Parts: sequence; structure tokens; C-alpha cells
Amino acid sequence: MSSHAVLLINPPRINGLSWTREGRCQEKEDVLGTAKPPISLALIASLLRENNIEFKLLDATALNLSPAKVSNMLIESSFHPDVIIFCTTTATVLADTKALSILKKKFNSKLIAFGAHISGAPKETLEKVSDIDIGIIGEPEYTVLDLLSNGNLENLSKVHGVVWRNGEEIFINRNRKWIEDLDKLPYPAWDLFPIKKYILPFINKRYLMIETSRGCPFACDFCVTPLCHGLGFREKQPENVVNEIEYLKTRFGVRYFNLFGDTVTLNKKFVDTFCDEVIKRNLDIRWLTNTRADTLTDIDLVKKMKSAGCWMLSIGIESSHEKTLLNMQKKLKADKIKQAIYILRKTGILSFGFFIFGYPGETKHDMYETTRFALSVPLDYANFYPAVPYPGTSFYNKCVQEGYLVCESWEKMQYSSYILQTKDLNEDIVKKAISHAYLRFYLRPRFMIKHIMNVGLINFLSGFPKYSLKFLEKYIFAKE
Repeated sequence: MSSHAVLLINPPRINGLSWTREGRCQEKEDVLGTAKPPISLALIASLLRENNIEFKLLDATALNLSPAKVSNMLIESSFHPDVIIFCTTTATVLADTKALSILKKKFNSKLIAFGAHISGAPKETLEKVSDIDIGIIGEPEYTVLDLLSNGNLENLSKVHGVVWRNGEEIFINRNRKWIEDLDKLPYPAWDLFPIKKYILPFINKRYLMIETSRGCPFACDFCVTPLCHGLGFREKQPENVVNEIEYLKTRFGVRYFNLFGDTVTLNKKFVDTFCDEVIKRNLDIRWLTNTRADTLTDIDLVKKMKSAGCWMLSIGIESSHEKTLLNMQKKLKADKIKQAIYILRKTGILSFGFFIFGYPGETKHDMYETTRFALSVPLDYANFYPAVPYPGTSFYNKCVQEGYLVCESWEKMQYSSYILQTKDLNEDIVKKAISHAYLRFYLRPRFMIKHIMNVGLINFLSGFPKYSLKFLEKYIFAKE
């Protein structure tokens, strides 16, 4: 049994805004209207509980807790952590660490960080952020157990998959192998979380995350998935995923789920069996997930997904230009994108398209053509992101080598900023193209009518003031 007292914490909000800091998902709440529940912390909590390690878990983002409030709560409960473990992202690592360093100093704790940013820039992070004692590279679950066992915190050279400091020196240990059997992981400890706080936008329903798989073989050059979970695709048994859904529905009364994985629909056999199980058990659930367009070619399977409760699928479209897709190493053809969107419309599953603007090699004309593409197909929703070069990705390395980066501030490496400059593109051009895309897409009467049909009049009216004000502020009244 470990003698450590561990605080697992999703860091506080930054300037009042919630962030998702989960795997490849790292964005402010205003990007998708919600901050995802931190499933990695929930998994780690389950493992600590199974191994009788003393811990406390706090989602300071969901509960809107300041460092001072967290400190007071810990003192009032006589819990003095000697280890603080948190998830972080490129854009938030400095603010997250600054907030949690208050707790570190108060309790004389070690600060351990994990996430895609640490995995992509381990040495640079510890060099730049002196309050982080240990960074976890890759999947955090079993590395955390290893760190807390057998006195390893005092002998870090024995632990695979970490970066750590000893005085002025920084060491990177051998990589830990990816977790092969995901079914051996316990159910996330959602009972320790304020699950009433996790609400899907527009429809105002509580939801939870269900992990189905890890890893993606496609290796798009801008994606941080290879840093978090590698290229090797691993998935749970579909029956086990349905067992977990059934348990969570019974335990917490939640009917909406986000199937969380790097390429959830890659294996058609998994999807088919999963849907059969949900239908057979008559679970009456609704779920959404991400997908690749070229995995949605079988209309009968997509119809079965609808019957099994699939409500929405998000598709990484990125661009309408095959040259740009090729440069991104996206390995996706435009005709497959169109086919997938039309199949979803035909089967009644909502489609959410994600586009990247400002990828090097694009022109202003290319971005506006991508907007026209988004308007020409029956997409229900769309997000238009600037290209972000996350440290550790091949896209980041390309941008450094070609001299495209005009700013190397980590805080700017997020979807509200564009920090590249090419012969055809700069921040002003790209941001204007993005604003133009949002305005053209969302101010169409046809969209408004379809959106009301999608979410219902009551949900539309209750959410309209909140989302419309944010939209107007961001895209119409924003200062150039």
C-alpha cells in the first residue's frame, strides 16, 4: 500500500473560462459549448481506489473552484496532499501550473502533469515550467500507479514514461508501452465527480464519456493523438462498452453518452456488434462520437447506428481541397466526405463538420472555397478552426523548419489564435476567412429552421440568448 496522499485535480478555470484538457481534445468551452468530463482523471481515480491509495479528486473547472477555495477545502477535510496530479494542454500549461503551484507550496507537494503537451514537449516543458516536478509521457494510468509504488517517487529512474528533474538536470526515461488490453482498465470513477455539471449544449442534457478505443493509424500531421495514444489501434470489446453504458444509465440515470476514442468507427465489426447489443438490451440511450468520413460507406450499418441511439457524428473534414488534405497527410478524398454527409442526412443522424483554415500552402481563395463546400453539403453544424501547430506534431516541426511560426507562445497555440505566416496567409486574412465562414453558415434561415427542428423549440429558446450573444461578440462585434 502506498503511503502517499494524492490530489487528482482538473485545474481551475482560466479567466473565467472552462477548458477541455482531455487527450487530443484541448479547447475552450466556447469552441463546442461545453468542457468535456475529464475521463483520464476518472480512470486514474478508479485505479488508485482499487490499489488502496489515499486520494481526493476535484474537478475545479466544473465546480469553478479557485486555488484558494481548493486549499481551504483540503485543510477543512484534513487532507494534506504530498502529490498533486493534473491534466493540462499546450495553451493552459502555464496558467494551470501557476494556479496549482499555490497548492504545491502550501502543502509541500510534488506536482505531476500529464497530457498531449507534456508528451509532445517533455524536456522543454520542465525547462520552461519550473514548478512541474514530473511529467508523464503517453498514457498516464499505469504510470501513475508505478510512480506511487515501491518508493519510486524517490527513485524516478526506475519508472518508464516520465520526464523528471533532479536539481538543474532533466531526465527523460524510456517510453512506457501502450496499454494493449483496454478492457482491463476499470470503469471511470464518475461517482466522485459533479456529473450534474456536464451538460450537452443546445439540448441541455447530462452526459458522460465512454471510452471505446485508443490510437489512430492515419497520422494526420496536425493531430496530437500519436502523442497521447500512439498509432496502433486498440479497442474494447463492444459488449464491455455496452455493459459500461448500462451500468452508468442505471447508476446515474444518464441517457446521453459521448463515445470517446481516436477513431471510434474504424472497425465496422465493433460498430455492428455494439449496435446489436444496444438494440437487444433496449437501452433507450442517445450517443454521439467522432468519425472518419471514409468509414461511413455502408448505409445499412449507419441506419443500424441510428436505431441504436446514434444522435450526432462529428467528421474531421479539414478542407475541400485534396492538395491540402494530402499536405496534412489526411488520407481522405473529397468524394468520401460528400458521400458520408449525404448518408447521415438520409438516415437522420446529425452531422458536425470540422474544418481547418490557414494550413500552409492554402490561399485566401482556397479557404473561401472550403466555406462554399460547407454550404453546399447538408451539414447540420460546422466549426472552422485556424491551423494550430501543437509541439511534438510533425506539423509543428514543419512550421519551425519552414519559418512559418511568428509566435512561439504556448498560450497562443489554441483555436482563438493564428500564429503562422506564409507568403499567402497571415493572422488577419485567416481570422477574416473564419469569421466569414461562421457568418455564412450560421446566419442562413435554412440553418435556423433545421436547428430548431434538431433541438426542439424549448431548447432553442432557452439556449438562444446565451449562444447568440457569444456568437455576435465573437464574429460580428469583434474588433479587427
